[in-house]
Amino acid sequence: MAPLVPVFSAEKLPEHVNIVTRNFQEKRRKGGAVELEKCKLLEMVQYSCNPPQDGVPKPGVVVCKPVVRLFRRCAGGLTVETTSWERIRQAEEDAKQKSEARDTSKA
Repeated sequence: MAPLVPVFSAEKLPEHVNIVTRNFQEKRRKGGAVELEKCKLLEMVQYSCNPPQDGVPKPGVVVCKPVVRLFRRCAGGLTVETTSWERIRQAEEDAKQKSEARDTSKA
């Protein structure tokens, strides 16, 4: 059986990559703090065939849809799936750019 994994929101991912849990004890990761934004962005495409939300297909028909997953690979070999976090990060970055554009247009 796989070990228990704590559940947390995608917004808290940058904090959680800096924590290691062993024997139900949390410790800071060795080395410097991991900054996910600075880690290399990687993409992997998987396929979901006959997803249940699309209903039951005709006999003998297989329909596959791509599922894109994003990862960040950091120094020291740490690889973290960041698919949900990337969307949040991009939305925050877009909002910041819009507010900066409004501030410069007012001046």
